[in-house]
Amino acid sequence: MEVAQEKGLTWDSLKEYASEGYEFASHTITHAHMTVLDTTNMLYELEKSKEDIKNHLGEKYTFAAEIPFGIEHSRVMKYALPSYAALRNLMTDPYMQEINRGYKTRPGSSGKEYVQWQRGGTTKTPLELMKSWVDTTLAHDNIWLVLVFHGVDGLGYEALPHELLDIYFQYIKEHENDLWVANFSDVAKYMCERMYASINTKKTGNHIVVHLQHSLDTNIYNIALTLKTYVPKEWKRVEVKQDNYQELFKTQKDAKGNYIVYRASANKGAIELSARTL
Repeated sequence: MEVAQEKGLTWDSLKEYASEGYEFASHTITHAHMTVLDTTNMLYELEKSKEDIKNHLGEKYTFAAEIPFGIEHSRVMKYALPSYAALRNLMTDPYMQEINRGYKTRPGSSGKEYVQWQRGGTTKTPLELMKSWVDTTLAHDNIWLVLVFHGVDGLGYEALPHELLDIYFQYIKEHENDLWVANFSDVAKYMCERMYASINTKKTGNHIVVHLQHSLDTNIYNIALTLKTYVPKEWKRVEVKQDNYQELFKTQKDAKGNYIVYRASANKGAIELSARTL
């Protein structure tokens, strides 16, 4: 077991990593195969793990979980799905298709808004194959590539050397202008917010006012969304203001006209777009 192999890992060190932007999430208490547990022990694995994480790291880190061994067993999901907002094992949102690690389905043929495509590198996975997962993601606009590695430098199952992972992550970084790289929970929250969001846009004089709202709990679903707003053709630069946020953008152009792409937060007040001179 990975925990038995680890030396010196403490809640304090996890808290320090969390402050640097790393995500931590539940993997149950003992890494049990949940299908063989009775209901009482299954609930203990789910709820005690969540309680410990909340007490030591905070509510933010109780959003997601992965049930050990990647199982999707219906009895386990009956209890696991209500316990966490997002499960790597199974997400039942109607706008999403799941292609989990054991599936052979190719993601490019799906017409769903999002495709959660889980791929995992092991000691037998060629680097070029791992790179091809990134290339496939780049070729489509609806793929959410969820990468899974179970170990590094001899620690954990099928551990990969850090030198190989460094080469791989550098390959991803080379394409960072065309990819959004984020942790699992932030992407899951973004997609859910986007699908539940409503936008109202009104032009008044030399301003465009945008109202962005969703009906979700903003204490949990608080990731800024990317908006695309068309502006008059004579607008060359546009200032965006919302709450304490302010930024200047150059307009872009497509077949429909001039537009800007920017980030905005739902339920945080009006977003005001104003023309600015060059």
